[in-house]
Amino acid sequence: MSQIKVLIVDDARFIRDHVSRIVKEHFPEYQIDSAEDGEAGRKQMNNENYDLILCDWEMPGMSGLDLLQWARQQVNYVDIPFIMITSRGERDYVLKAIQAGVNDYMGKPFEDRQLVEKIKKYVGKRFTTSAESRRKAAQMLAAGKTAAVAKAAKKPKGLAQLRVASGVLRCAIKEVTLQSVQVVVKREDGVPQLLEQSVVDIEQVNGNSVAQMNGFISGLQANEKSTQTNFISVDIQFVDNDPEKLEVLTHYIASLTKQSD
Repeated sequence: MSQIKVLIVDDARFIRDHVSRIVKEHFPEYQIDSAEDGEAGRKQMNNENYDLILCDWEMPGMSGLDLLQWARQQVNYVDIPFIMITSRGERDYVLKAIQAGVNDYMGKPFEDRQLVEKIKKYVGKRFTTSAESRRKAAQMLAAGKTAAVAKAAKKPKGLAQLRVASGVLRCAIKEVTLQSVQVVVKREDGVPQLLEQSVVDIEQVNGNSVAQMNGFISGLQANEKSTQTNFISVDIQFVDNDPEKLEVLTHYIASLTKQSD
């Protein structure tokens, strides 16, 4: 199996070092290169075939968006995973990145776990050996029903209300960070629209509501590979920068960590 090659592009050295450290700790077999801006990144991409690009948006000269647009015009980079890592979380910025062909979007600051999960999502499966693929496929077939039941029975991390133009949707929280939340809604209650503005009211265990977080719908996915699925996973990107709201949300996330210990 050929070595996986990752390129980190960011004009801030401490960010490049931080991202490199995370990748090295969790994927020591990967080759990791870095570039200090978009133009330097483009030159390295011309000289090397990378399997994953982790790129900042705002850089002097050639921006992350410029580099993404260039990459999608190259035969060898047209479908290579490109993840934008930036403090820009506004709807218009995300929409531009999506239109340019970005695979994913991660806001600063971020937790190590978030980056690791995204790397596994976009790179891990592409480089699994054929023998390992067959082994995993056999295991999945043998334990398919058990896995499905276990997944369905997984306890949600909390409850919430998702307010969109069509109304208020009751939902269960799958994942939550300071930048985003993933919830599950019943299909029969309604399905929000991609990029639609929204407000999320997260409920504490005692019934008290956490600060109302403003955001927009950044992703929709069926919970099952079937047109008959009853549940839809909804990703909401937060746009609030209110210190009081973020403080309350921080305490809420910390309480979830304590419950899982």
